[in-house]
Amino acid sequence: MMSYWVRLLCTVLFWGSTVSLFLPQQMYADEYSHLEDSIKDFDFDFDMVSFDDDDYQLMEYLDTAGMDHISRAINPVDIINFLNLFGVPAILQEPIFLHTNVLNKRSLLDQPIFEPDRAEFPGSFVVGFHAFGHKIERSNFTKHSTKLASYLALTEASLITKLQNVIDMINNLPVGGMTADIAEVFSLFENMTVEERQIGFMFHCMKRWHKTTFRLMIPIYYLQSNFSLTQKEQDEAEEVLNPIFGARTQEEADIFNKAHFISDKIGFGDTRIEVDNITLKRPRYTIRCGGFVTLPTAWTWGGGFMGSQFPKPSTLPTFELEPLIESITSNVDEAKAVLANFVLDSFDRVAANLLDVPLGNNHHFGFGGYMRWKLPLRHFISTTFADRMHFAGRTSLELFLPSSEKRFYINKINEQAFADRNFNDTENAEVAADNLQFLKEQIISRLFLRAFDTRIIPGVIFRWSGGLYYKGQQWGFNVGPDFWLQNKPHFSKIYAPCNTLQMLDIPKVKQSIAYQGKAFGGVVLKHKSERSTWFFSLNGDISLFERGLGKDYTLSLNFEASF
Repeated sequence: MMSYWVRLLCTVLFWGSTVSLFLPQQMYADEYSHLEDSIKDFDFDFDMVSFDDDDYQLMEYLDTAGMDHISRAINPVDIINFLNLFGVPAILQEPIFLHTNVLNKRSLLDQPIFEPDRAEFPGSFVVGFHAFGHKIERSNFTKHSTKLASYLALTEASLITKLQNVIDMINNLPVGGMTADIAEVFSLFENMTVEERQIGFMFHCMKRWHKTTFRLMIPIYYLQSNFSLTQKEQDEAEEVLNPIFGARTQEEADIFNKAHFISDKIGFGDTRIEVDNITLKRPRYTIRCGGFVTLPTAWTWGGGFMGSQFPKPSTLPTFELEPLIESITSNVDEAKAVLANFVLDSFDRVAANLLDVPLGNNHHFGFGGYMRWKLPLRHFISTTFADRMHFAGRTSLELFLPSSEKRFYINKINEQAFADRNFNDTENAEVAADNLQFLKEQIISRLFLRAFDTRIIPGVIFRWSGGLYYKGQQWGFNVGPDFWLQNKPHFSKIYAPCNTLQMLDIPKVKQSIAYQGKAFGGVVLKHKSERSTWFFSLNGDISLFERGLGKDYTLSLNFEASF
């Protein structure tokens, strides 16, 4: 876990810096006293309200009228001069979000550790459960990268240069005193990633009738996701930031982490049902073919035990620069608090997108076909040891029906709209007011994601796994490789107003292809009684290579009985 300031600075230093994070404690020297005089008689409230409504006509009204007026009395010309001084229009032409896609996930039902750990069973009925733990150490934000810098513009030279210019300008003012290396600060967090933990039980049963086999699996588990840095990276960040901002108590850090950087929940996952039949049976091999369905039974019992559940609003908040400027001239601490709350609201939407993930497959019904095969090793090697060994495996292809999901979008940067405006025209109050309104809208559009219901057809999943299985009198083992592949999902419809759709940067929200290669294995102990045979096994799997999918591993204790 990261300390309070490390996590807070990860958000504030990045988001807030695009507008006014690096404002000095006393922004105005004598040369700006006319601006202070024009606003000091007013008492302002910071207005930041989010709406979440399925009425898309209301949303369309909010999109066009939500920030349509300037309700404060500060002269817009003064504010535009202030924004121009620190190059805000140029900064707002830089993208902050490089991507807004959700993270690719591999279902628990597709993990090789939950395959039968024996090639054959003595009885026609098997029932049991896995007590498992699964961890993703580094999630992939994009096809090739597990670093937050591939998702957010933490290493973009153009943005860093413009922000550093702001710092340098502040230091040239009489009040000065703001020494920060933007590239160094951003580099502290560029390697940040998302960890995920799943702990629970995978219940399973299997029934055989002559040549036909029925199998069922359903998980009940606890899911936790959080942003993370390595301990070394945390220490480096604290070494740089603590002298500037001070440290917080462990209790304050825990409260902050739970509110903004951790998400958790518990409940049921999806249900898998398989039915197959012996297609070919020969002395040298057996082939079974069948079909399966993935039922969208995922259901969340509760959440927010060690983390939070984050809302997914479809509208933008309102934003007023005037009260923030007023606070800077009168109460710097209040201004910092207002700004921190504002950027944390923005970052909570990122957490909602990357951390607050569903337990199942977003209510998609899946169906497919598969083939199981088994080859006794004794037909290839004539030894007593080989008599107890089999090669066995599974090949499958799964398709999904479309379903609506919440997906987060960011607005495109309208470069032509910037080019059509003259921000240096401060002679005309109406032009200045219009430019100010435009910049406020751009600040919101650059910092805040919006979640819209999107009808999605997930990519087709191909899976192959095979292994060597040894069956002894009292013990056995299995070991083998596994491969999983899912192509890109298809977006068939976005439920948003037409004018909103034109503003959304849709390519950024689309996921990449994902594939993964794993190794799995286990050790099995057997206990036989008069009416049943009991099996106790320790199983594990680990990713060997992957693209677009996180590095992970799984451990389980399996208890099952065959009757």
